[in-house]
Amino acid sequence: MKKVACPLFLLLLLTGFFAKTEESAFEILGQIPVQSGGRVKPFESFAREALLSVTGKFSFEAKSAAALVWEWMAKPEEWHTKSFLPIRFKPLRDEFGLMAIGEKISPELALTHPPFQEKVRQALERQEKKEPVGFLDKKRLELYDRARLFQAVAQGSIPGFLPQPEDPKAGWIPLAGLADLERRAVLEKEYSPSEVAEIQGALARLVRVIREDEKKSLLETANAFRHSLENLLDSRGVLLDQFRLDVERAYYRIRPFQWAWILYLASALSWFVLRGRFASWPLSLFLAGFGMHSLGFIQRSLIAGRPPVSNMYESVIWVAWAAIFFSTVLGLVYRKSILPAVAAWVAAFSLLIGESFPAVLDPSLAPLVPVLRNNYWLTVHVLTITLSYGAFALAWGLAHAVLFVFAFRSKEREKQEMLSQYLYRALQIGVVGLAAGTILGGVWANDSWGRFWGWDPKETWALIALFGYLAVLHGRFAGWLGSFGTAIGSILAFLGILMAWYGVNFVLAAGFHSYGFGGGGLPYVLAALLLDLAFVSFLAFRYNKVR
Repeated sequence: MKKVACPLFLLLLLTGFFAKTEESAFEILGQIPVQSGGRVKPFESFAREALLSVTGKFSFEAKSAAALVWEWMAKPEEWHTKSFLPIRFKPLRDEFGLMAIGEKISPELALTHPPFQEKVRQALERQEKKEPVGFLDKKRLELYDRARLFQAVAQGSIPGFLPQPEDPKAGWIPLAGLADLERRAVLEKEYSPSEVAEIQGALARLVRVIREDEKKSLLETANAFRHSLENLLDSRGVLLDQFRLDVERAYYRIRPFQWAWILYLASALSWFVLRGRFASWPLSLFLAGFGMHSLGFIQRSLIAGRPPVSNMYESVIWVAWAAIFFSTVLGLVYRKSILPAVAAWVAAFSLLIGESFPAVLDPSLAPLVPVLRNNYWLTVHVLTITLSYGAFALAWGLAHAVLFVFAFRSKEREKQEMLSQYLYRALQIGVVGLAAGTILGGVWANDSWGRFWGWDPKETWALIALFGYLAVLHGRFAGWLGSFGTAIGSILAFLGILMAWYGVNFVLAAGFHSYGFGGGGLPYVLAALLLDLAFVSFLAFRYNKVR
């Protein structure tokens, strides 16, 4: 027991060490509650989302998101002409010629270059008429949106800092309202002129200190600005959900999903390297990763007030959690360490994808679209069908383990049959979950859209994926497929899951499930699939050679 607890204790110490850093001026400014994207959040969260949308990264020039966004607002002229907007698509970059510096251009160029502006205007017109928009036009609109977002932040048009006293849930007033005479007159009707003057003075001092890089007085002015906003909220009795704001700050500080994939990877490597020695260490790392993984879901649920499965990023994280959960259940039944070891590889890979491509899999927390705002069906249908994806992801990992044993341990019949049995159980769990989730989806569709089934692309591919796995299970049950053939079949059937899960949203981008759409990442996905199919082909070739 002491051996098991040791890595957990070290993890807690390490987490506490990083969580209790000294507050800097920008950490204080990051704690200020603001309104953006339909919800109240810490400024730090808004800054991370804005920086990601504008630059595709969570940090830039070794500065935190909060520090960088405050610099945008304090030094808009400097950043407006600075080349930092990414423009990696070569045909689009070629349109700017020598004006592009490397793979970046300035917001000024994106917003004032006449040929580019004309092409953006034409693309917007086609979009409004619901005409097809080409890939190059999509990249033009993406660049234009980045520049417009930067401009809105730099001008102080977003986020909202000052709640409206009569209705705090309505749109908050941005900092630009303090400078605009017309909007300031509205402010002084809702707040007293002295309160408005105090906040305006605190803001002016803060902007001057950041602009002139007066590091000695930065902490003091940051505290003064925050206190002026807090005093205004207190004087008007505006109540905020401080617990939810604290949870959101802790979520971004701890970064539980990053810790989870590191711990899962360490656990998987430990099981592979130690081979049964010091067995408590891989298990402890595995449980610590599962704890961090679960903590991240609890935090996101508390922040958003809903199950965190509404977009591609959240579903990737949830599917990884489901794979770990099912491996734990099967591990308790069969008492074999190979199950959590395989699941740790699958989860580490999934979480690494989710954390490594934030520009493609947007991790920001956003309000739900109307069709998803029924928490009952969101919980029942979406969680059920994505739980089945987790079982199939575990089966995908077990199938690779089966093929590896057949290819390199051809004489170990007992291990081959053992892994095949685990694979069969994971497939059974997945098929039951996918069938139930598909039926429940039809019930929800009837409730939301007035029809049970409409051959929507998402529905169609879910059915294709289900039939694919049913064919594999039937082939095994009838004796048409042996252990090796079942493993090959389950890997190929997983392509149907990927199409229903990723392809419909990111490739086809059509149908009633428009709330799940996204863009990008297709070359990486195709490359990963081709590599995996090449690896499977190699294992099959080696097995046939040594059989």
